Amino acid sequence: MTWHHLLDKLFRKHNGELLAFAARRASPHSAEDIAQEAFLRLMNHPDLDAIDNPRAYLFKTAANLSSNLYDYDQVRRRYHSDEPVDTESLPSTAPSPDAAVAAQQQLERFLAVLGLLPEVCQHAFVLNKFDGLSYPEVAAALGISAKSAQRYVLKAWQHVLQNLGEEFFGDGMAG
Repeated sequence: MTWHHLLDKLFRKHNGELLAFAARRASPHSAEDIAQEAFLRLMNHPDLDAIDNPRAYLFKTAANLSSNLYDYDQVRRRYHSDEPVDTESLPSTAPSPDAAVAAQQQLERFLAVLGLLPEVCQHAFVLNKFDGLSYPEVAAALGISAKSAQRYVLKAWQHVLQNLGEEFFGDGMAG
């Protein structure tokens, strides 16, 4: 079965359940957006074959998206004001052109170092450190054991520290 057919089958089978889940976690008016985004993220995952339990991936993604939306709404409510904001008087938070170039170069160095690792190490590291998945969740997403997920994340972390330590993390993290 192709991934296209599998995604279609997953959508038909779980979309209603995912919508109800998202509506409970966030709000009924945002549930459809959350469910659609969860399916999009599954569809755009770099290694679909590594996802052992697509349903769990969808629900974990929906939970994360709901949590992010809740946090966003809380901040918006806290700082919302009916008074117009004079945006001309606000200080710019944009980085200087030099800082933006330096950040881009740093990101490229990081990605190049990470790219030297086996693909499964890269995916485990990104899922754990950037997507916030626990080792068992990484394991489920990649179809490996939790111990292997932990080992791959640790290997990637050590590789990054070894190759970029002080440059990225200062004296305290490199050693």
